Amino acid sequence: MLYRKWGTDKDFVASYTSSNESDREIIEEVKTVMKAHVIELYLSGYIKKDTAKKILQAINSFREYTGNYEDIHEAMEDYIIKLVGEEGGWVGLGRSRNDHVSTALRLKMRDYLVNVFEVLYSLRISILERAEKTTEVIIPVYTHFQPAQPTSLAHYLLYVDEELDSVWDQLFTSLRLVNRSPLGSGAIVGTNVKLNRKREAEMLGFEGLVYNTISATASRLDLISTISSLTLLMLIFSRIAEDLILLSSSFVGIIKLPDSHVSTSSLMPQKRNAVTMEILRTKAGECFGHLSSLVTIYKALPSGYNLDLQELNRHYWECVKHVIPSIYVIKDVLEKMEVTGRFDDKSITATDVAEDLALTGIPYRKAYMEVANKIRAGTFKSEISFKSSIEKKAVIGSPNPELIKTEIELKKENIELKWKNFREYKSQFIDKISELKVIEDDILQ
Repeated sequence: MLYRKWGTDKDFVASYTSSNESDREIIEEVKTVMKAHVIELYLSGYIKKDTAKKILQAINSFREYTGNYEDIHEAMEDYIIKLVGEEGGWVGLGRSRNDHVSTALRLKMRDYLVNVFEVLYSLRISILERAEKTTEVIIPVYTHFQPAQPTSLAHYLLYVDEELDSVWDQLFTSLRLVNRSPLGSGAIVGTNVKLNRKREAEMLGFEGLVYNTISATASRLDLISTISSLTLLMLIFSRIAEDLILLSSSFVGIIKLPDSHVSTSSLMPQKRNAVTMEILRTKAGECFGHLSSLVTIYKALPSGYNLDLQELNRHYWECVKHVIPSIYVIKDVLEKMEVTGRFDDKSITATDVAEDLALTGIPYRKAYMEVANKIRAGTFKSEISFKSSIEKKAVIGSPNPELIKTEIELKKENIELKWKNFREYKSQFIDKISELKVIEDDILQ
């Protein structure tokens, strides 16, 4: 082992404290960070171009690694020194694993968030397109899981989009917070080497710096905040899954799930079990568990780097790996599910009857009790159709088909504006990263 001063590489402590398993998630990001560091050493005049070239070539050839290393950073540095020789040792100048891993984690999370935004946009567009076609597809809406009032499938879908819109904003804030560079901060108080931290940040496409070197090396707040936002997204999906499980059951039977989302029983051939929705609920639960682990580990740490921080890493990736598949599952089921139209309980128009009475001049509470007494006595009758019920709704955000059409247009404009802002923001760091490649190619030539 390259850094170990006490004991031997055969001590059980070496394997017990190793982060090699979770580090495999960030191999490419660690290589990119090391390249930026080497290039900065060259641009700042600390190493010669030929040395930089040899080290960059070694970094590019680094792949999977084996051996008793504490982490990927030690493994990579040892690999460089063995391949390049003594000159390879220059990579240790002005560098700590603390600022390097913090930078690599942010690069990984940034790339992941980009992918989330791209599939989340596709989901939201799909939702709005189906809402346009279902403004008059009637379903009952529930409170306390008791039938409440008539609404439309479009109204339900727009509720889902509204929830997603809130998380979109939180995720975009997370993206900007994550997109700040810790590189050049050393172990905790920086370094005597005059590294240009702003230039390093530019090369890696970061928007700016995590300025304070304690925060840069030892804070994981932005990453935990991102997992929190992603967990909220999974929370939304879990509620949708629960809705669809209940509404598609034979007890209710309002929704029919696509055949590709159900499975039968090994014994009971009539069953249509909502298996994808059940699994989605568990994935959401796993994210809640990983978020709980993150905050529980993080809450008691003293400021500055502690090895506990490396134990957070696997919880980031264990959660994030569930999110994009879940978006695809939700998109597919919302696109393909059918409304059976089997609901005919006219009592859910009772509120319409009471409001219509009140609008003739009767105090609403008196009208309410009049209708309630008829329901209790079993004499309630309503001439109001479900279609008429939703058409009567007069407030913004209600299922009135005309108001729904306006809402859909507003939501389309909203998501297109946010998508445009995201793409412009993404292009900024993509362009900057391409500049790093240009400098690297110049050195390698």
